[in-house]
Amino acid sequence: MLRRFSSSSNLMTIGIILIAIAFVILFFLPSLVSLRLNLLISSLVNQRGSVITDSPEIIALRRIIADSYFLQNAYLFLTGIVLLVTGLFKHTNR
Repeated sequence: MLRRFSSSSNLMTIGIILIAIAFVILFFLPSLVSLRLNLLISSLVNQRGSVITDSPEIIALRRIIADSYFLQNAYLFLTGIVLLVTGLFKHTNR
C-alpha cells in the first residue's frame, strides 16, 4: 500500500514539476528565440561579412526557431499531463 502511494505521488509530483517548467519556459520563449537568432546572425556575419536582418530568410528562420521551441515546450507540457494523470489513476495489478 505504501509503495503504491509513493510511486503514484512521485508521478504526480514529476508531472506537476514538468507542467510548471513548461509554463516558465513559455514566459521566456521570446527571449530564447531572440538569443538563438542573434547567435545565428552573428555566425552569418562572420561568414558573409554582412546580413540584412529584415530579409525573408531571417524572418523564416525566426519562425522556425520559435516553432521548434514551442514544439519542445508542448512536448514537455504533454509529458507532464500524462505523468500527472497516470499518477492520479494508477492502480496496482492484483
